[in-house]
Amino acid sequence: MPDPEKDEKLTKVAAEKLMSALNRADEIGGELRDFIQDKMATDPRYIRARKAWAKLVGKDFESKEETDAKAKAAEAKRAARAAPTPAAKPSPTQVGFGDPSIKAQVFGKQSDPWSGRARTVLEREKVDFDWVDLEEPENEAKLVPLVNETKQHTVPFIYLRGQFIGGFNALAEIHRLGQLDYALMTKDERDKVPAHARFEIVPRPNTDEIVPADELPG
Repeated sequence: MPDPEKDEKLTKVAAEKLMSALNRADEIGGELRDFIQDKMATDPRYIRARKAWAKLVGKDFESKEETDAKAKAAEAKRAARAAPTPAAKPSPTQVGFGDPSIKAQVFGKQSDPWSGRARTVLEREKVDFDWVDLEEPENEAKLVPLVNETKQHTVPFIYLRGQFIGGFNALAEIHRLGQLDYALMTKDERDKVPAHARFEIVPRPNTDEIVPADELPG
């Protein structure tokens, strides 16, 4: 059965012998001293003995490897703090009135029949859309910028996934051609569509709204 008291005594004796050898090496000098010091710094047995001796006299002891490891860790920490922080990528800003995060936007007038017909098409197709009434006092100032942005002079101004497409006639044509679902996709969703099934959604600004007979509300 292990005897802790006996083990402690043996450790103390070994540590005392080791310190005595080191002191003797200092007296002798030269290669023997360097050899012992190197052993003290690298040999696990000597390191354990030094730690035991330090513990007996109430001190701490670190081996050369431990000291080097701590120095490297501290240097790495300093370097990490000093390294420039990568500049955050600017978040994409919305340009103009079109918002790609919204399926459909209709800027129109409550009193305008073409605005009403555009809303009817989207409602009939169960499309979530934003409606902005340009006759409301808080929205009146948007009319001139919309005309300047779209080069269209009549309401409604319709955007699908942030892209201006025109007025009611443009929406009706996209719907008639079966392109509405594609026009309402996000960019990532469109990228997954096979090339042969993609469409080019071309803006069709107009100045005269003529409603196709097949798009009249039923």
